[in-house]
Amino acid sequence: MILTRTVRQARGDTYPARVPSRRLLALAAPALAGVAAAAVLLPHSPAALRELLLSAGPAAPAAALAAWILLTPALFPGTVLAAAGGLAFGAVGGAALAFAGALAGSVAAFALARGTAAGWAARLVGRSARLARIGALLEHRGFAAVLAARLAPGVPATGLHYVAGASRVRPGSFVAAMAVAAPLRTVPYAVLGTGLASGSLLTLAVAAGSIVLGAVASAVLVRHLLRAVPAGA
Repeated sequence: MILTRTVRQARGDTYPARVPSRRLLALAAPALAGVAAAAVLLPHSPAALRELLLSAGPAAPAAALAAWILLTPALFPGTVLAAAGGLAFGAVGGAALAFAGALAGSVAAFALARGTAAGWAARLVGRSARLARIGALLEHRGFAAVLAARLAPGVPATGLHYVAGASRVRPGSFVAAMAVAAPLRTVPYAVLGTGLASGSLLTLAVAAGSIVLGAVASAVLVRHLLRAVPAGA
């Protein structure tokens, strides 16, 4: 028994270290199941979601922000939430909501992954030299790595939040990257929703330009990161 405990300690896999994550996951699982079910049942059309939000009356902005926080970890499309916010509250209000919601929702998903999967991820990284190098890159260049991934077209936002939370990315670096990325990757969809509703070509052009600018910035950051990775990584 002493030998088993010693081996576990050497691996960083001690029982007390695992209990908090398991308990947290056990407590969070029912809530996540409920939120996931709501995410599936809720309308995925920006127009229909707008009507649902406005039915909350004066509490609609608070309800929209709460929806971002609860639905982001459940993989609900942030683009739909942003577009619905633009339709419901206009370009300025929708953009402000999209920024705050994207940031709060990403932090919620990051915290969930950090609390439940960080220990498992650390053990996995410890078994591979390649993963260890990637882990070190994420730890020391987390801001640039997360920002590049978030700005890249086609990268699932919540998947990125979960990966970052389970990795060695520092919370401050993650939050900073999300704050920079939101105006280029999330806010434009709120503006886009407003433009589609009003038929404003200028609004549509601004939204499309922001998305393209984000893609270009991602390519530049990825090139910079590749230069920072050792040749054998």
